[in-house]
Amino acid sequence: MPSSPVSVARAVEVAKATLNGMGTFRVVGEVSGFRGPNARSGHCYFDLKDEEASMSVIVWRSTFAKLDFELKDGLEVELSGSFDVYVRSGRMSFIASKVEATGEGALRQRVAALAKKLAAEGLMDEAAKLRVPAFCERVCVVTSLSGSVKDDVVRTLARRNRLVEIVLCSCSVQGADAPPTIIAALKAAEATAPDAILLVRGGGSLEDLMAFNDERLARTIAALRVPVVTGIGHEPDVTIADLVASRRQSTPTAAAESVAPPMSQLQDALTERSRRLESVLARRMDMARESLSGLAARLPLSLAQGVRQRRDLLTALASSRAMRDPALLIFDRARDLDRAEERIADALPRGLARQAELLERLAGRAELGAKRVVERASSRLSALGASLTALSPLAVLGRGYAIVKDERGHVVSRASAVGVGARITAILGEGSLEAEVTRARAPETPPFASTKRPRSHHVRCRKDEP
Repeated sequence: MPSSPVSVARAVEVAKATLNGMGTFRVVGEVSGFRGPNARSGHCYFDLKDEEASMSVIVWRSTFAKLDFELKDGLEVELSGSFDVYVRSGRMSFIASKVEATGEGALRQRVAALAKKLAAEGLMDEAAKLRVPAFCERVCVVTSLSGSVKDDVVRTLARRNRLVEIVLCSCSVQGADAPPTIIAALKAAEATAPDAILLVRGGGSLEDLMAFNDERLARTIAALRVPVVTGIGHEPDVTIADLVASRRQSTPTAAAESVAPPMSQLQDALTERSRRLESVLARRMDMARESLSGLAARLPLSLAQGVRQRRDLLTALASSRAMRDPALLIFDRARDLDRAEERIADALPRGLARQAELLERLAGRAELGAKRVVERASSRLSALGASLTALSPLAVLGRGYAIVKDERGHVVSRASAVGVGARITAILGEGSLEAEVTRARAPETPPFASTKRPRSHHVRCRKDEP
């Protein structure tokens, strides 16, 4: 302890440093006076207590956002964190860096996570659930045969409607080994082809009801081809089996009552339906009677009118020309055919004459057109022949010119293309000459060209053999 007094701030500072140096703690207790999350900061505040003490707790917004269960009064939790002092008030608080549910809280956390998973898969959608009949003739009860629940359900069904057939399937309803027995009992119940299955048990703690929060059991209920009505525990208790069932009732007795309407209700329903049926039949009889009366009133008039129409038709037929003398029809048809024959005989020569005239005109036009085509083709052919003759190398050779080829048969057009001593062939207008080049001369130099003396070669030729 210091020898002289210190300020409040110094005292709080020393306390804060001392608490910070204590490190982290793991503390188990019950939530009390929960407040949060704060609308502005998002932090949560509550007291953690047990039978002997209490301490103030702060859960920062970042830590609270990671929780997958609901923090509320009465929940048992385990906190990890350290103590700290708020300087302005000097109040000590436990700053929780991690919050976990323990005991029943942990169970609720596990159930909530499973419910969220199954809901995401659609196992809790009302539209996908089977409809429970309004009146069930056969009901299978799945429960423990050792408890009073079975007797209550059977008694309720018998009291409300003696016509309901009851089938019992035994199973265990509590403990870690209970889910497999419940699943087996449900499948056995389905095999009896009931209208509905009652899955029931009495009340208990959350731990007692955990058998009905089993994932395998939930999937079995959802896969059954028979609707399941649950009555598990009491009003506040809601299990996973309740959420996936076709119908959930608060108690086993309520579940039994929901599938077995009382006989008085059935009698009232039958009486009401009978009354409605009689009313409908009476209305239809009245409508049929009125219709028959109308038909009976219209029938004589309709018969008389039909007789008159048929009498008029027979009278008209009897007075017709065909009925008086049937042969007249044949004579009329024969006269029409004669007239048609005359028209054809008159029209045929005229048609043939027009066709012959048309053919003659077409033949004349064709002959004239063909003659013009031949004349144009002949003129064109003569012109092309003359042009071909004028351009023919043979005509040029006939005027004294020659075509010179080298030893390879290539035409020689320049003196520089062959050397002295080369063998060449000169093709004339008649025959050809083979020669040896003795001298070659370049073309004469124009006045404006170079004055360099051109190179020249002499060629010695001999006449080719015929």
